[in-house]
Amino acid sequence: MSHLPIELRERDAELRSQQGELVLLMAQQARRIPLQRYLTSVLMAALLCYYMSPLLPLLWLGVVVAAVAWRTHVLLRLPEDRTSSDHSKLRRASNLFLLTGVVQALVVLFFPVVPVLIGAIVTIYIVGVCSATIQATAGYRRICLPYVLTMMVPVGVVWTLTPVADVAVSERLLFAGLILIYITTMLSHARGVSGVFMESYDIRQQRVDLNRKLRSALGNAETANRAKTRFLASASHDLRQPIHALSLFSGSLLLRPMDTRTAAIAEQIDKAVKSLAGQLDALLDISRLDAGVIERSISSVDLPILLSQLMDEFQPQAERKGLRLTLQGLDGSLVRTDPMLLQRILRNLVSNAIKYTEQGGVHLSVEPLGDKLRISVADTGPGIPESEQERVFEEFYQLNNPERDRSKGLGLGLAIVRRLTELLDIGLKLASSPGGSRFSVDIPVTRNPGVPVADQAVPAGPLWRHVQVLVIDDEEAIRLGMQTLLEEMGFTVETAASTDAAIDKALGFTPSIVLADFRLRGDDNGIRTIRALRQTWPELPALLISGDTAPDRLREARDAGVELLHKPVNAMMLRESILKAVNE
Repeated sequence: MSHLPIELRERDAELRSQQGELVLLMAQQARRIPLQRYLTSVLMAALLCYYMSPLLPLLWLGVVVAAVAWRTHVLLRLPEDRTSSDHSKLRRASNLFLLTGVVQALVVLFFPVVPVLIGAIVTIYIVGVCSATIQATAGYRRICLPYVLTMMVPVGVVWTLTPVADVAVSERLLFAGLILIYITTMLSHARGVSGVFMESYDIRQQRVDLNRKLRSALGNAETANRAKTRFLASASHDLRQPIHALSLFSGSLLLRPMDTRTAAIAEQIDKAVKSLAGQLDALLDISRLDAGVIERSISSVDLPILLSQLMDEFQPQAERKGLRLTLQGLDGSLVRTDPMLLQRILRNLVSNAIKYTEQGGVHLSVEPLGDKLRISVADTGPGIPESEQERVFEEFYQLNNPERDRSKGLGLGLAIVRRLTELLDIGLKLASSPGGSRFSVDIPVTRNPGVPVADQAVPAGPLWRHVQVLVIDDEEAIRLGMQTLLEEMGFTVETAASTDAAIDKALGFTPSIVLADFRLRGDDNGIRTIRALRQTWPELPALLISGDTAPDRLREARDAGVELLHKPVNAMMLRESILKAVNE
């Protein structure tokens, strides 16, 4: 074979012993050396042909070329030989180098018939071959020692014993001594090269061990993250089911006439349900971001209107804590971003600021920054220590809340903010010191205003008195709660527990819209139900309702092209979603 694939080299890096790495190095060097060895041998043979019959130099050249070619062929195949041990591979390599050393050393036999100058050139040739072999074998002693002695000792012998007219005996002995010193030096160099190779091998093995540990740690982290996501999705689903039923009955209760005391109790129940639903929605946001199902919808946004809505939303909350909520720097600017995601980012920042500020106030500001606007949310809270400023963006991490006060949320707000800013590709900055914190986001100014999102008209829905709703859910409490709530709203309602039951129910009931639970019994699910009913009514409006927040489920719902509502569904939001769907 002509080369070793890089993939093979990388794949085997962790499996090869030190001897195996040495065999691999020789195979790699074997690809580079032959051409040089052939060329120098050809030049040497051509030079010798001037001083003797060409037969012997050409015969020597042929043997050298054959020996080097055979050694190259075998060395290239050694790394892939799975039948031999690394030790036996090195022994074969040693024999091959010794053979080629003997063959190349035969050139000294021509000393008696060539001038002294040519003999010096032959010596240089042999010295160069020995030096190259030391590099090609990483100074491996079992190869270098016999190879160097096989080639250099004959040179010293012929320089000592061959009578040369114009070179005195003492000069020849001196030259032989220099060759002996050079042999010693060369072997010492080989030991140094071998030491460097072994040190490099040890470093590489340490790196491999470190990479293995890092991969293992990364795999464990990814496994833990998937387990966390599955846990959150499962816990969220199991919790959402009874909370959804409670929300439905609570919404139904609020629609009925009650005395003042009963109405107050019902409102507190509804408030508690909404608070718990909000916390579950934070878990849902994390799952949706993990699933990658949240997509940007970039448009021109009227920033003053968006921020004014936030001010109206949080002003009562700030006043209840005795805080000032102020806004500064609005000038009618339009920015280009996703309005819903930007609003969620700012809502989380303002909500966090109010939660953690006990006195003073929260200040929103807008300032120009080149072709961007910087929106900042500053508070007069306790501040965030520098050592904690990165950790506050982690999931479920909260400062100064060891008792896990539910009024301060779950510790997901800033984690969601960071992920949403990354999704929108906008800058997020935090500056904090004792006495306050400032979070800032940089939003591009729009270059093509078009129609601001806040100015787009929302079509009015039809009256709902004649809307017939088919509810499919496998839990009886949910079916009863949905029917109670929707009938209180004035809808006509039928319920079913499965796809087959829904088809049977539809034989005597023509639905205006289908509300289907995403996960039903066994292999049944709401998508299957909607598709089955649309075989009869192709344009039938439908909504999926689910407490499942697993990333795979979210992607499946998105791919089905049906709007997905998450349990618990607020009563008014459910009514608006139904009217919007039947009006389209």
